Amino acid sequence: MGSMIHDEGINNKLLALFVLEKLEIPISEDVFLQICCIDNNWIPYLYCLQVIQELISNGFIARTLAVAINKNFLTLTADGRTCLAHFYNDIAASVRESVAKYVREERINFKKKQEFQADYYKNADGTFTVVLKILDAVRPIFELKYIVTNRAIATSIYNSWDKKAQELYMALSDVLLESE
Repeated sequence: MGSMIHDEGINNKLLALFVLEKLEIPISEDVFLQICCIDNNWIPYLYCLQVIQELISNGFIARTLAVAINKNFLTLTADGRTCLAHFYNDIAASVRESVAKYVREERINFKKKQEFQADYYKNADGTFTVVLKILDAVRPIFELKYIVTNRAIATSIYNSWDKKAQELYMALSDVLLESE
């Protein structure tokens, strides 16, 4: 019942802080918008952009540009945590539950979406270069450029990267780092 005291804007800000706290990882701005606006309709899209901006201005969340991938990441600041702790009970228990459940089920997918990246492009000779990356939060820790003969192969590799990245990285690390 406490949330009846606040207006919609304050409720949206508290909800945004709560989502970031539950995620426990820096999250790209586009993934954050997808979680709050598209997947769950917790905050209307245009309001969400405004909420992010105001929370950054107030120092409750930090925006960091990951230069390597040219994306903004959002994280909860110490002030944001303090604010959230102070108004935690103003977020309806049912809302807290649904956010917690959603994040618990989807966190690994967000992590994969951010940390395993793939792209491909056509070369002058008609072959394709597939670029596969694993990012450690915001910087690349692994990058592989792989030249293939056609778009079908490039697309297949691109589409399977999320599922195979970790396995490939572990296998390569084992081979490259094993002592003789």
